[in-house]
Amino acid sequence: MTQEPSLFFWQLALKWLEKYTSQNKRIWILVNKKWYSNGIICHDCGHIPQCKKCSVSISYHKTISGDTIWLCHICKAQYNLPNKCSQCWSIKIKEFWIWTQKVAEYLEREFNIIPTIIESETVNSPNKIKKILSILCHPEWNEGYKNQWQIVVWTSLLCQPIKDFNFDLIIFLNADLGLNIPDYTAAEKNFYFLYETFVKHNCQNFIVQSFNPDHYSIRSACKLDKQWFYQIDNKFRQENNYPPFKDICIILYKNEIEETVFNKVDKLHKELLYLKEKYWIKDMEIYSTPPLIYKMFGKYRYNIILKWENLKNFMDIVYTKLNLASKGFKIDRMAESIV
Repeated sequence: MTQEPSLFFWQLALKWLEKYTSQNKRIWILVNKKWYSNGIICHDCGHIPQCKKCSVSISYHKTISGDTIWLCHICKAQYNLPNKCSQCWSIKIKEFWIWTQKVAEYLEREFNIIPTIIESETVNSPNKIKKILSILCHPEWNEGYKNQWQIVVWTSLLCQPIKDFNFDLIIFLNADLGLNIPDYTAAEKNFYFLYETFVKHNCQNFIVQSFNPDHYSIRSACKLDKQWFYQIDNKFRQENNYPPFKDICIILYKNEIEETVFNKVDKLHKELLYLKEKYWIKDMEIYSTPPLIYKMFGKYRYNIILKWENLKNFMDIVYTKLNLASKGFKIDRMAESIV
């Protein structure tokens, strides 16, 4: 996709879309994120407005009536949509990245088809699920939804196949979005996101769009080769001391005052290093780092990460000596992710 002029579809995908819509075929477009777009960016200075309570970009939403909402997807705080950059006052601001609503808008504009959007809000009750299934499986019963069944825009959270309903074409809009998460499990989750869709759905035609098509997670999934994937992924984990080769413990501290967070984490980090030296543990890694989302609900957050093959015994010592729970630290002794 790095060579494509369009942010939406690869040229081959567009040809298949044109061909299959003209033949009234069923098309599933899998989009990793719901709502309209990830936020807005200034094309002059690169500033991306963030929520005041959370260190994430403010998402751009559209209601059914067409109104726009600027919303934090974590704390749900709403903001007024700006018409100029708050940093350099440029008017060259534009939403970036494409989510379910924006894809549906593009399809309606380019193909004159209003797709069905399936995401958590549209299938969170039995009545909503029944309505969606009636549209998809019996479009002739729903005149108000003419041609709507032809294209389904679906999030990755809902990739289970529908009983007695097969697609003629499945398009992964961005197959490597999950790889952008700085976590050692990202490649594995991305692999199974693709692999299980290939295996579970009775579809002969898949198009996989990617900005990183040579990544082993994507290549091995497209080849349905689990062995190759784990061969490369295990090598990466072993070289970087990740499970299953080493245990990981994450100690999180959060507070409304940023300086307090730094002081508390720094003090604990020094105490852990002291215990490491005292008990002659040479190959244990101990380091502090901010999590993926540094601020949530008005509280700053910071992690201390420990890696070792026998962390349980060391953490028993830490609990006895330092009494972390009473000091406001949250401990994940056998962490399955560092995000």
